[in-house]
Amino acid sequence: MLKKKIKRYLQKEQLFKKEEYVKLEKLFLTKARKNITIANLLFRTSEQEELKKMVVLPEGFEMYDWVIITSYYAMYSAALAAIAKLGFKSKSHMATIAVLEQYYVHENKQLAKEHVVKLAKAHTLSEIWITKFLEVKTKRETAQYEATPAIARENADSARKDAEEFITKIEEITLK
Repeated sequence: MLKKKIKRYLQKEQLFKKEEYVKLEKLFLTKARKNITIANLLFRTSEQEELKKMVVLPEGFEMYDWVIITSYYAMYSAALAAIAKLGFKSKSHMATIAVLEQYYVHENKQLAKEHVVKLAKAHTLSEIWITKFLEVKTKRETAQYEATPAIARENADSARKDAEEFITKIEEITLK
């Protein structure tokens, strides 16, 4: 089923496969780390009145919606790094998720020979990480597209923590 989806994404040019995309891996990991740093900064600023004063924000100002959004994009950049390691480049969030799930969850280490060599020392991405990725994606969509008066601090905090764990897991896969 996922293989058919991936094939459709390739045909629709929402997903691309070329060996040269492997070079994007480290760039996407750098971007993921930058984004999670920003999410942490936004969270801390939302939590600390002294920081708000330093950057001339009104008392009570919070950015939990942007913590969720930035955390998701940190995870997404890490996901792009993981698929770049396999020679994929994506223009679709769902295509990215399909490749992650197919190659890192379902196929585990049973990849084509060139992929097995690339991932020989890597850990496989467990289903829990895909689930967390999808959960944070949903939180990001809620934060970005709904005009909810207050996005819960707990959602922002869990999105940020999930993103940190997800990025670390992707780094384990790609950097070893």
